[in-house]
Amino acid sequence: MNMSGRKKSILIIDDDPVYMKMVHEWLKDDFKVTMTISGGQALDWLKENKADLILLDYDLPVMPGPQILEKLRSGADTKETPVMILTGQNDRESIMRILSLCPADYLLKNIGRDELRNKVAKFLK
Repeated sequence: MNMSGRKKSILIIDDDPVYMKMVHEWLKDDFKVTMTISGGQALDWLKENKADLILLDYDLPVMPGPQILEKLRSGADTKETPVMILTGQNDRESIMRILSLCPADYLLKNIGRDELRNKVAKFLK
């Protein structure tokens, strides 16, 4: 929690409900976590709400992660919001493609609970 006692807000955008629920469980004690299953849903949510951090799945159907990231960066209210890319791909080519998008960070989906919590907490300090 920050000084004002307000929990930092994290928005997860992922089409895998099982994975999303797991991450939600890991983070919900320390952060206010909102889950959306698509870019459209996330962008709608962001019209009314603010996130301190967005965890964005790279491989989404309909609107892929890079396209969502582009929309976030072009939005007046979301261009400063840090985005961490979630990915299941850890081959060099995929990582280079992700890093070329200049996210705040990227997280492999097989990351452990403590490592994820530490990365997010350190980032939101």
